[in-house]
Amino acid sequence: MRHRAEEWFDGVWGAAALVRVLAGGEDGGPLERRPLLGRVESAGDLAELRALSTTGTHTGDLCRCHGSVTFALHDADGGLLGRASLHGTDGVLWEGGRFGGLLEAADPVGLSLFLARYGAARRLAGLATRLAYALGLREGRPQFREAGHGPHGARLLETRGVPRVLRPALAQVSGHDCAGLDGARVAELRGLLAAAEPDEGRRAVALLGWLGALPEPMEAEYGEGVLVRALLAGLDPVAAAWCAGRPAGPRAALGLLRWAGHAEATAPDAAELVALVEPVLRGAFPA
Repeated sequence: MRHRAEEWFDGVWGAAALVRVLAGGEDGGPLERRPLLGRVESAGDLAELRALSTTGTHTGDLCRCHGSVTFALHDADGGLLGRASLHGTDGVLWEGGRFGGLLEAADPVGLSLFLARYGAARRLAGLATRLAYALGLREGRPQFREAGHGPHGARLLETRGVPRVLRPALAQVSGHDCAGLDGARVAELRGLLAAAEPDEGRRAVALLGWLGALPEPMEAEYGEGVLVRALLAGLDPVAAAWCAGRPAGPRAALGLLRWAGHAEATAPDAAELVALVEPVLRGAFPA
């Protein structure tokens, strides 16, 4: 038996000539005042977005959060036909819960990749945890690298691909304390790295590999990951990874996803970011 939403989907998507991808979820204010991330207009892309956003399981669940990206369907005259907001990595809330709650998308990775091409590049960052676990980067004990030598100390700097020039200094600092280094200390480490590797692109690629080697979630988000993201400031990770060769390797791809969660990628970079990470994501999560 068809869900009661299916007939409504047939009507609105059959009349849709444009989908506007907008910033913000249910609490984002009037649609006409939202930042426009992208416009989906070709028949092929409209059909793909319909399949990605309406195929799945109607769970009946509601989410406490207000969602993130919203997309609005319009007819050929610009009239609003319907809207949906995205919750987490796989939830689609149509018409504010009109149909009983969230639809769990059958291909959430495909939906995130599609929307990233239309300006919602930061949405890909929500897949970082899934990819980290798929790559075996689930944290254990201790949660953070320890200062000093030993199996949970300086030895991990090599395992994680930390640039060699930084290892002596970081061996004396725990992963937890890396997040609290002051600006002067970060600048000193940045200078050491630049002196050892003058090429900005190669520096960025090395830092991405380090960021993509950290266990999930604490070290990546609140430990060494904070330092790596600070060292990436002023560099262009997407351009660097693009020049280094495509597709990106698993660690570089995860590093890009983690970086994207904290740094707004510019619109021209969105397609390149998708091209770099899509093969790794699809290898881990086939459609």
